[in-house]
Amino acid sequence: MRIFFGGPLTDLKDPEATKSFYSNMASVATNLNFEFFWAFLNGTDPIKNPDVSPQDVYNRDIAELDKSDIMIAYIGEPTTGTGIEIEHAYHTGKPVIILYEQGKNVSRMLRGCPAVKKEIVFSSQEDALAQLNSYLSRIK
Repeated sequence: MRIFFGGPLTDLKDPEATKSFYSNMASVATNLNFEFFWAFLNGTDPIKNPDVSPQDVYNRDIAELDKSDIMIAYIGEPTTGTGIEIEHAYHTGKPVIILYEQGKNVSRMLRGCPAVKKEIVFSSQEDALAQLNSYLSRIK
């Protein structure tokens, strides 16, 4: 099974902390022997790869999402791109799991998308990773 991880990369409040969280999510997938794709690890990070065109980012992300079986998206910060990816997942029949911090005011429109099959609401990054590990272990 292949996971497409999504989450905001542009205008992050704390880019290093968020990307560290993303890397830890990838580690959970690796430890459970899932294949995965994370854009920021694959040449389209807006800070590390500013020369990649918007069209290229869109085409790469959609192609990688199409190759995946499931989407897991962090939505704790505003993210237009991840919303587009979630809608694409819906139109291509891929289930989506969303993660966000307890107490965050998250769009009801996004949460109501029929592709969203599970919400992981967490109190800390450790809690998020434990819940993600538990969920992925069950679907494996």
